[in-house]
Amino acid sequence: MRKPTAVALALALPFLGGCARDATVRASPEQLVGRYYSGDGLGYNVWVQLAADGSYSADWHGCLGVYGEASGQWQAEGDQVVFLPEQENELLVGHLRTVTTVQHDGRLGLVRPEDLRGKRIRESQVFLKQEARP
Repeated sequence: MRKPTAVALALALPFLGGCARDATVRASPEQLVGRYYSGDGLGYNVWVQLAADGSYSADWHGCLGVYGEASGQWQAEGDQVVFLPEQENELLVGHLRTVTTVQHDGRLGLVRPEDLRGKRIRESQVFLKQEARP
């Protein structure tokens, strides 16, 4: 009887202890409005601003300056945000098209499809919503 218990425990371990810390969520457009940041603090520092009027702007900064800028319109579709760029240049060309809305460590975030692999996403790959500025 010990063996089935050990097997059952081994099968259950991935579901215990909050392993699924990241989860896709549906957020209203009002909840999505705000400023988001994703980066490593070095060469990849991308800021995205989702405005209430459905417009967005993004810029990528690194140690050598601005690596790219983008702007256009955005729309919420279920647990996705779809970007409709009107202007993009340099490294932001094609970088933002669709992102999935997630709850990451208790915060609202956006994740590109290519970064959404597995249940736990590295924080540097999540565009985390930033606190409103006073």
